[in-house]
Amino acid sequence: MKKVALFLIIFSLFNCNKVDKQIKIIIDKDSITTGNIKKIDFPDKKLHEDLDKAILEGDTLLYQKCYKKYVTNGHDKEFLYYAILMAEKNNYKKAYFDISRILALRTDNPLSVKYKYSSTLGTYSFLKAYEMGDEGAKEGVKYMYIEENKPIPKSSSIYCNK
Repeated sequence: MKKVALFLIIFSLFNCNKVDKQIKIIIDKDSITTGNIKKIDFPDKKLHEDLDKAILEGDTLLYQKCYKKYVTNGHDKEFLYYAILMAEKNNYKKAYFDISRILALRTDNPLSVKYKYSSTLGTYSFLKAYEMGDEGAKEGVKYMYIEENKPIPKSSSIYCNK
């Protein structure tokens, strides 16, 4: 009887260990990234220096590179500050569109569903990017206004209507 009890205890210990290993394997598979996306630690001093340089010098390629790093690491909301600076200082149409994407509420957000709320700055930036000729904004306007047979408002009218 003692042998059977000892066998059951040892057997259960090995099974628990096996389950832990399986869970670890599943977690490892979930953490695999595709492509050449590289996770970075925030705050990254080099990244902030690059952003400062992009904004001060109007370097659009460096700005886009930094934006991609923020977004792929799940820090797009933190990028809003830099997008606003780039848009206002350099009048960069892509930065205006980035502002609108960052501030866009998901369709399942209670503010957008129940209260029909949208960000005024996001809407302004979206229309400003459209007026400046940004391709992403053109597609959005086509979907939101043209296909719905709605007149396209001017970006300057967004704050005047409030």
